[in-house]
This record gives sequence, structure tokens and C-alpha cells, in this order.
Amino acid sequence: MIRLPLCLNTLLLAGALCASPTLAQEIAEETPDDAQTGAVSAATGIDAGGAEIPVERYPADGKAVLLWFPSEHGLLDGHRQQALALQAAGIEVWLADPFAGHFLPEAASSFDEMPTATVGDLIEAAHAEDERAVFVFGNDRALPWLLMGLYQWQEDHPEAEHLAGLLMMSPYLHTGVDTDEAEMQPIVGVTNLPVYIIQPMLSPQFQHLGLIRSALSDGGSAVGARLLPELRDRFFFRPDAMEAELLAREIFHQELVYGMDLLRRLPAARTAAASDDRDLSVNTPTGGDVQLDALDEPIAAPELVRPDLAGEEHRLEDYRGEVVLINFWASWCPPCVHEMPSMQLLEDELREEGFRILAVNLGEDEETIRDFIENEVQTEFTILLDPNQESLNDWRAMAYPTSYVVDREGNLRYYLFGAIEWTEPGVVDQMRELLEEDYEAPEGDD
Repeated sequence: MIRLPLCLNTLLLAGALCASPTLAQEIAEETPDDAQTGAVSAATGIDAGGAEIPVERYPADGKAVLLWFPSEHGLLDGHRQQALALQAAGIEVWLADPFAGHFLPEAASSFDEMPTATVGDLIEAAHAEDERAVFVFGNDRALPWLLMGLYQWQEDHPEAEHLAGLLMMSPYLHTGVDTDEAEMQPIVGVTNLPVYIIQPMLSPQFQHLGLIRSALSDGGSAVGARLLPELRDRFFFRPDAMEAELLAREIFHQELVYGMDLLRRLPAARTAAASDDRDLSVNTPTGGDVQLDALDEPIAAPELVRPDLAGEEHRLEDYRGEVVLINFWASWCPPCVHEMPSMQLLEDELREEGFRILAVNLGEDEETIRDFIENEVQTEFTILLDPNQESLNDWRAMAYPTSYVVDREGNLRYYLFGAIEWTEPGVVDQMRELLEEDYEAPEGDD
């Protein structure tokens, strides 16, 4: 289940493009036996973006260098494990730590303070020593900043051919703004580099993959996509890794080699696309300053009709007259699990006043959900099933969990992308304000 045939779920603008083992070997070349052990790394400081950036180097004698930028989680042992595996395959790896170099905390908001010139300066340093092709890899919330840095490098080095392409995993490229369709960061529309996306399917970003591919393609990028079933974001360094994720860690470096293999056959020289005076500045969604956000104006809630674990159908319209928290979640999502006890406490506190929770599970079967509820988190609020994620046709889950609050009239009033402690006094006050609003039942209602 983990190792799919290489061509499956791999698509490029020019059509399906399959890599062969021999091509992957060409990147690595023949390396001496002692280099294949992958037991060597060296730390150094490289001037980039006006600072000395610590770089852990894993030297190899192949034809490529992979310049790896960490996400908001920083540089971890999981990165080093993959670097050693790539080194043994003949790929030199540079693990950069721009957080340490720029004296910034390991957080998504730090990318807004980090000079984008850091990216281009490190590309030039990686290429300068042996004039090898440079590939760049990044994931999660690092990607908007990374794309800005690559665009700046293109402007400074028109027609340069040594940047072979960009590999990204679970790219968080939307702005986080509440719109009818996920809004892409402006930089996505002017990115025209060859791109290979590795996307775990148990990820909130999976639902945006089609939109991201379209936006990159419209900007001029050749885009490849690789789907990884049964895996979550950051599987290669998660402390709570599932069995499938532990197995996938052992072969993840192969995915990176295959991605490089595909990208190297595409034209590398790309002049930066015209920005047409667009504001390309990035504001990285942090996920850290979580609060319950109010809609500017109440709007009618979409339809929601789902069965519960007993097979009974629940319709949102049948809850008219009550305040309803609709929560989209999955059992593999740690923040979802973390917030459930406080959700139960909130319903316990406000149930007599007319407050209800409908927790819609996305993408999991009934057996998995029952096992989770019985053995992991004991809850009494209503669990609804949506194994095919049909709810997302009308509702948007920008992250797991995603929550909406519907008032007595059936209008959306609040939303939240991410987890929260639902017993916080401010949150309880928001719910009580809705419960205290006047409500007149439509004629004909009992």
C-alpha cells in the first residue's frame, strides 16, 4: 500500500512521465563504497540573506545537490535520517537552518521576518563548489517564503541553468482567508519553475492539490504530483507516527530521488515571470493565534445531511432554534483529538440552554471511528459519518479540525480553522451571546 508503481498518481504538464531505475542511478552515479555508508556529515556556516546560516552538509560524489529548507517545525532528527539515506544514494544534501541563522523562533510567523535572499544565496553557494545541479525541497508553511526566494533568485540570475527544480510536500500555499474558494498566495501565480509535489492523502492540504496544480500551471510551471495514501503531513519526523508512516520513512528518500529524476529532464533555465506590478508579499498563516472568528455578515448555512453511528440521519435544518457547533475532524489528526474533551465540556455546560455539537468525521470508516470513540476519546456529542467526504462539496475544511457555529436562525456566525480550548471564557461567552439572541420559530414548527 505504501509503495505505489512509480507512474501511478504522477502527472506532468507534458503528459505522464515515468522514471526508470537507471535514470535515478544516473543522478547518483557510481560512488565509492566508503561514501555509500552515509555516515558522514559536516556543519558549516554560509553567508546568506545577510547572516551566517548554519548548514549541515552530507557530501556525496553524485551530480546533484539537494538544498533542504525546514518547515515551521525546524530542523529535526527526521531530516538527518533522510539526508543520510540520500547521501548513501549518492545525493549530496545541505540541511539549512535559517531560523538559527537569523535568530528567529521555529514558527510559521518567522518566515515573514526572514530575508528571502537567504534562498538564492544558498543556491549559489551549493552550486559554486562543483557546479552541480541544485534541487530545492521544502514543505508545509515554508513554501510561500521559499517561492518568494526562488522568484527573487530568478530575477537576479536570468537564464541560469543550475537550479534544476523544486520539490515540495504538503504545500501550504493558500492565504487562510475565508473565501468561497481557497485563495492562493500571489507568488504562486508567477512561479514558473519545474515543480514536483509529494502529497500525503491524510492531510488537510490534499483537498487543495488540484487548485495548487492549476495555479502553478497557469504561471508556467511544469507540475508533477505524487499521492501517498495512508500518510499524514510530516510523517518522516512525527513523534506519533503510525505503523504505515514508520515504514514510509524508510523509503521516503526514494520519493525524493524519483522527483529529482523527473525534474532534471525538464528545461531548467527559466526567466522570472512578469509580476505585472502585483503585490507578491506573503503573510504566512501561523495556525498559532487561533481564535473563533466572526463572519462580517451572517449567511445561511449550507445543507448538511449525514448519518450517525446508529444509522440515524441528521439534518442541520432540524436543529433550527438551537446553536450548533459543526466540527470537521479525523481520528489521525492530533489537534482534533486534543480539542474533543473541551468540546464535550462545552456541550455539557450549555446543553440545557440549547447548544449542540455535530462532529463530522471525514474519510474514515465506521469501524475505525467506533474503535476511536470507545478506546481513545470518550464523547457523548453526536458523531456523523462522511467516509467519502461529500460534505466538502458545500463546506470547506481549510485545516483539520475546521469548525463552524450556526445560530438559532440557521445562519453561519463563527468559523475556526484549527483547534482551540472550547472552554475558554471568551469562547463560552460567544456561544452564550448566540443563545441569548431572540428567536421566533417559523409558523408550523412545533
